[in-house]
Amino acid sequence: MLVVPATTGAAAGIALGLSKDLLQRTASVTLKERRPLVLCLRETPLTGSTLQHLVALDAQGAVVLPASPGFYAGGSTAQELVDFVAGRVLDAVGVRHALYRRWSGRLGEAASTPGGTPETGPRRGE
Repeated sequence: MLVVPATTGAAAGIALGLSKDLLQRTASVTLKERRPLVLCLRETPLTGSTLQHLVALDAQGAVVLPASPGFYAGGSTAQELVDFVAGRVLDAVGVRHALYRRWSGRLGEAASTPGGTPETGPRRGE
């Protein structure tokens, strides 16, 4: 289950096990059944209570993924930065994609190879 974008209120409700709406109930069942749950937080800065809720979600098996692009992937447009975040969300649930170039271990390579073909993402369990 992907919660994109996730508000801090939604994250708190899910962390506390509330079921006041369909989102919280579905996330609760997802965690109960030990299925993948990814929350892509949109807000910053985070308060101490929000951080405690995020730690609780992590302890319950959820993936907390802030919506912050990695500039190391060589993105030069707003769309490329959005694609990077979307790609990281897909990576978290094991969906292959070609939304950004992956780092191969050499400094500056992603930025210096425009138009290169991105590698496919990891598969869950590999």
